[in-house]
Amino acid sequence: MTSCMAVSENSIVVSSIDGDKCYVYSLTSSEVKNLTEHLGEAYNHLQSNNRDLQKACAAFSSHEKLFAYNPNKGKLLSIWNATSWSLVENKTLAKHATKIVFTPKTHVIVVGDKKGDVYAFEEQPVRLLGHSSMVLDICFSADEKYIITCDSDEKVRVSHYPNGKNILYYMMGHEAYVSGLCSLNNFILSGSGDGSLRLWDLKNGDLLDKLSLEMPVRSVVSVGNTAAVQFYNSKDVHIIKTDKKESSISIKSVKVLDFDSPVLDIASYCNQLWIISGNSVHHYSVDSNNEIVTVTENTRLKNAVEAIENLVTSFMRLENTDLMNFLYKKMVDKQKRAEQCLHNVAPLLHLAKRIKQA
Repeated sequence: MTSCMAVSENSIVVSSIDGDKCYVYSLTSSEVKNLTEHLGEAYNHLQSNNRDLQKACAAFSSHEKLFAYNPNKGKLLSIWNATSWSLVENKTLAKHATKIVFTPKTHVIVVGDKKGDVYAFEEQPVRLLGHSSMVLDICFSADEKYIITCDSDEKVRVSHYPNGKNILYYMMGHEAYVSGLCSLNNFILSGSGDGSLRLWDLKNGDLLDKLSLEMPVRSVVSVGNTAAVQFYNSKDVHIIKTDKKESSISIKSVKVLDFDSPVLDIASYCNQLWIISGNSVHHYSVDSNNEIVTVTENTRLKNAVEAIENLVTSFMRLENTDLMNFLYKKMVDKQKRAEQCLHNVAPLLHLAKRIKQA
């Protein structure tokens, strides 16, 4: 995604790789700050990456004291004090970031990159683990004992943390790149370009259920006890819930949020869901019955939506630099080649049967 959103209790951030902007909107003061304008002279002299495939990444720590994102120029991780919005440090990455998260308890920044490596950033970057293809999403178990990663080669991997080289198991079954992960009611929900969602048991890696939505999944986020699913070039967002019957657990789509233009990104904070669609921003919350409802009575949030919409209109979206678009098109090309191969092999199989009969 060339643009992304991150949300905390007091701030909303929207950033754009192509536009090289990262706006912070304060829910308490209604002030707006473009972090990219405060990265210093050294950053200003770097060249923009207008041709590299990139993915906009941003995240708040769970205690909301830190924020991190990846600017356009260079392979940088920019870390900020999320209270004063002062720059803490710019760290250099080995490769472009594909996912930025914080550990849930110790608030360590963890970054996945295009090479397939995952690093933890404290005093010095420490390589936690590596995939054979680019890492697309990362999440942690609530107790921070395990790190769950997925990649562009159809794999979901559960590793010990911080000893990520100690692999607990792989969760296999997706037929295309695994684009999103989230923790859902102590299970792991994964979404893929193959158009399916899969629910996994974190304790043993077993597949509990599979739901086919017939649209390539772009991202998955947890919202309270539900999950929101964004799709490739789609105007819909599906709300997913787990359903327990006797000893079995399943997943189902309980609501579809439909918009006038394709959804660009989704983000969540506690029971709140934020959605960027075209040049508009939408805010929802989960009520006590785990149903998604539109929040309209909160004046502060109304003002925030209007302000963020004005910021989003300033973003430039260059689809040829969007890493997720590249993966989708690569998957489609692979499917076409496979179909063409089957088409070419079919006459040969028919001929082989005739020769054998003769």
